[in-house]
Order: sequence, then C-alpha cells, then structure tokens
Amino acid sequence: MAIEINDIAPDFELESTDGSLFKLSEMVAKGPVLLNFYVGDFGINCTNYMNVFGERIEELTDLGLTMVGINNDSMDSHQGFKRALGLKWELLHDKDKNVAKSFEAIVGPGHMVTGFTNREFYLIGKDMKVAYTWKAGIPKDLPVFDEVLNGIKEALQ
Repeated sequence: MAIEINDIAPDFELESTDGSLFKLSEMVAKGPVLLNFYVGDFGINCTNYMNVFGERIEELTDLGLTMVGINNDSMDSHQGFKRALGLKWELLHDKDKNVAKSFEAIVGPGHMVTGFTNREFYLIGKDMKVAYTWKAGIPKDLPVFDEVLNGIKEALQ
C-alpha cells in the first residue's frame, strides 16, 4: 500500500551530496522534512520544476523545513545537477531504489519510464508521520510550486 497522510514514514539513511549520511529520523528531530522523489537528474521536466523550486526555496525553508531530493542517479550525477542548477538543498543517492520502493514512489507499468523513481513529495513531521503528499499521476505531471507550498502550509498549521 502507498504511504499516505498520517502514516508513519519508513526511516532510512542515504548518502548526501554534502558527503554526509542523511538519516530521516535524525533530521525530523530538528524540524519537518520535505522528501522530493524525482525521476532523474538533467531530465527536461525535472530540471524545469527544480529550477522553479530553486528560485523560491526560501518560501519553503522559511516554514522551518528541510527539503531533500531523492533518486537513484549516481552521486557524481547528483553533484553535477546540484551545481548546474545552483540547488540549495541536498540530493540523496537511493542506489537500489529501496527508499523509493518503501514509499512506493516508483513509476508503474505502461510508461516510458516504468521502474524509475516517480515524482512525489512527502512532508514528514517530528513524529515521523506523513503530514502532506503530492504525487504525479503520470510521469509527465509536474508539481505546481504554489499548490505544494499551500498544501505544506495547511499541513503545518
């Protein structure tokens, strides 16, 4: 079953572009965490929406949350993507897609990118509960920043 609002998020530990290990349960102890699962580094759709989020990231961080991006692209690819876009958040290397699988954030059959990490957001609170989700219905669906921002604001009230 897919992870939904009020479910306990699976804990995980992944390598981060800053060279550290990111452990979800440790990070949520400091404040809410927004997990941004995405299809791939340098893909046109991911690049487009990541640029928008990059331009407006302060609107999210001003809410006291930490955002991280997650997919199985290599750490070298993540570092290049982060540098090329000037991203102010870390990207996490989900080598075998185990974290994406635990959130069921995998593109289903019938799409060109079947088996890839899907485009999804999960806001995780200090209690490890999912407070907000946004999921692409099909791989080409892109998040609208204001929709995600408003959903997060509502969840944090």
